[in-house]
Amino acid sequence: MSTLSLRIQYRPVRVGFCVQKDNMDDLRQALRLVHTLWGGRFNPIIPIGATEEDDAEAKALVDAFKIDVLYPVTSVRLVEDFINGFTYLPWPLFHKSLFVGSARGKVASFMDIYHPVRRLFEEYIKDKPEPKIKGTFYEWMDSDPLKDVFAASFGLYPTQAEVDKDYTEFFVKYLHGERVTLNSAEPVPTEAYKELTPSVVSSWGLEIERSFRQHDNPGFYVGDCDDFNDITWFWNLRAADIDLVFYDPRHQTRLDGLKRAWIDVLGKRATDPIGLRNAVAVWARRLERFEGQDFGPQMLRCLVGLNVEPPTVHINEQSVLGSVADSGGRQSISFQLPPKQFSEDVGLYSQNLIVGVDPIVELSEDTTVKPPYIPELNEYYGREFYFRWNQARSQKAGIGIILGVTHDDLTLRALPNRELISKIFRAFGMEAQPSKPGLIASRLIRQMDGLQGCRVFKIEGVRKLIEKYGPLGSFTRSGAIQIIGQNDPVTGKPRFSDFEGLFIEQRDYLRLKPEDALRYLTQQNVFRVGLNLHCQHCELDFWLSLDDLATDVRCELCGHLFNITSQLRDRDWTYRRSGLFGREDHQEGAIPVAITLQQLATTIHGLIYTTAMSITSLGAKIAACETDFVAISQGGYENRVALAVGECKSKQEITEEDVAHLKAVADAFPRNRIDAYIVFAKTTPFTATEITRCRAAQAPHRFRVILLAQRELEPYFVYERTEKEFVLDSTAISFEDLARGTHQAYFDPKPKAGPVVPPEAQDAVAGEN
Repeated sequence: MSTLSLRIQYRPVRVGFCVQKDNMDDLRQALRLVHTLWGGRFNPIIPIGATEEDDAEAKALVDAFKIDVLYPVTSVRLVEDFINGFTYLPWPLFHKSLFVGSARGKVASFMDIYHPVRRLFEEYIKDKPEPKIKGTFYEWMDSDPLKDVFAASFGLYPTQAEVDKDYTEFFVKYLHGERVTLNSAEPVPTEAYKELTPSVVSSWGLEIERSFRQHDNPGFYVGDCDDFNDITWFWNLRAADIDLVFYDPRHQTRLDGLKRAWIDVLGKRATDPIGLRNAVAVWARRLERFEGQDFGPQMLRCLVGLNVEPPTVHINEQSVLGSVADSGGRQSISFQLPPKQFSEDVGLYSQNLIVGVDPIVELSEDTTVKPPYIPELNEYYGREFYFRWNQARSQKAGIGIILGVTHDDLTLRALPNRELISKIFRAFGMEAQPSKPGLIASRLIRQMDGLQGCRVFKIEGVRKLIEKYGPLGSFTRSGAIQIIGQNDPVTGKPRFSDFEGLFIEQRDYLRLKPEDALRYLTQQNVFRVGLNLHCQHCELDFWLSLDDLATDVRCELCGHLFNITSQLRDRDWTYRRSGLFGREDHQEGAIPVAITLQQLATTIHGLIYTTAMSITSLGAKIAACETDFVAISQGGYENRVALAVGECKSKQEITEEDVAHLKAVADAFPRNRIDAYIVFAKTTPFTATEITRCRAAQAPHRFRVILLAQRELEPYFVYERTEKEFVLDSTAISFEDLARGTHQAYFDPKPKAGPVVPPEAQDAVAGEN
């Protein structure tokens, strides 16, 4: 039994609190409920309106915050219809409530503030003569015009009558909390921004993972304290981990002291070498809000919108070893969960969190345990990766499983790549099924022991040897070595220097030789060894494999039995294509597919792929077509999912139909979820006509077409030869890099030296090859 290392993260369930737009009572209830949850400070409030613009904004919030579950603060048809539209975010528990009954009364369905409060109490207060911290619970009159600002800034809790739990008393008791009344006739305390309030407690002890695009400049939000949209956006920007203080110019008498204190704090930050982070960010929904406002000499004006990237948060992270076993024909991983930095009291057994599982490596080329971030597949991940359809959540790194806090082990199953990719296409309106060429290519790759075993096909002479002789044609060892080595017809010497550094198997010497390639092909059953024999009865020649040789053999043409010993003197062994390579159909074009996928797998880490698929429409605007492969990766600065569809040929032409079909398929994938790329590959050079044709598949404002010809497919590093001819970024580790390299080498080439070859000359040269 083998083992696999996994990275395990515990994180709070991220809840999207759905409220009816412009309903202040709903908003206030959401602000009370959200503060009961650990991590609630990072949970958005999603206003649901009746217009298409409202619907688009609400959906964008769900997507931006990578919501795990949606909770209706109020049961109205509009809100319920919105939640029901997110079929891939099913409620993961039996009871569809934030609080469920237990022997000790009602308990929160998800991890609540009991956990951070207990840690704070045990670490800073318990048995301490003078506690190092104390909580501050701000209270205010219901008639205070700033009440909603206070609720969003400092936090408050629902009443005991609402949830059968007195969170306010719990906070005050265990954090030595001080109740402070905010008088509507007095300024807000200038130190309020740094007190240990319910808002701070709900986010305490969590690790924050920011993206490279994270806009987190602290500052102010300028708005109206009684405006639903301003309060909601203020909350959501702070939920995106932007430290903001609400400022309403109509109440400057009460807020100016807090404003000046916060500006002083921001002014004491370490100097930013670039200068941008020295500014005080000021957010508002309208441009006129910035007029007449003074927040210091460096003010960064920010219009409210989804131009932020909310971070993910987790409680703790550790690595574990999982045991790998075969389960029902599919590999599975079982492991014990690491120690938890939160309470596992039996009274909290009904509380849930998310266990994020990110395996370090894959188990095999045909399956994946690192599925891509596509939330639309949550139910599929739940049924097939885990064992419960509603408890899996796709995440940027690995998969998340919603589990009870007392759970201590987990078993996950690997997903078949072909099945996974079919589900991805179906999620976006397409049916993708394996085609006959795809099955052949897949079998060929397995015969070669995986993609890296297909490196031998990079050798041009190997491809020519396979093409030259049909299934019934035989050739000698010396003849094969000459073809593989591309021997010069004049000198007779091999022209093999481009492939001498190619590694295909372990060897004791530095340079690869043509005979090494022939031996490897024979070991992989690409060729069978045998003898050409002459039948003395029918006087015809036939070929017999080494496995069938004996002293007396039977002629396969006439059936005559004869002794072959007289024919063995000075006899050279001969070879024939074997297995898949013994087919008349040239393996349905599998060799160009194998070489292309091998080069992509070498270039891009963690590639998930499948060979040729037949694609039809289930609603997407595409014509029925085939793609020679589909490959998926996830990574880069933003850890986005990239999917490539490919057309691979040897000498045949890339047609306008090929380009049009794959362009439509790429267009069918939503940009907010998947970066779609189109790969055109040939084991010979492209003609200028093909290059122009392929360029038409580019997307507006983005490079997505990738061209890989003989020049890019044969070297180990994709642009090893190309960079000698053109000025380009030769380092490529992603589809994005390859698309940029294609633009630099094919669509906007800048030769390093020598004249540019005109298109008609390029076509002539390509025709000769």
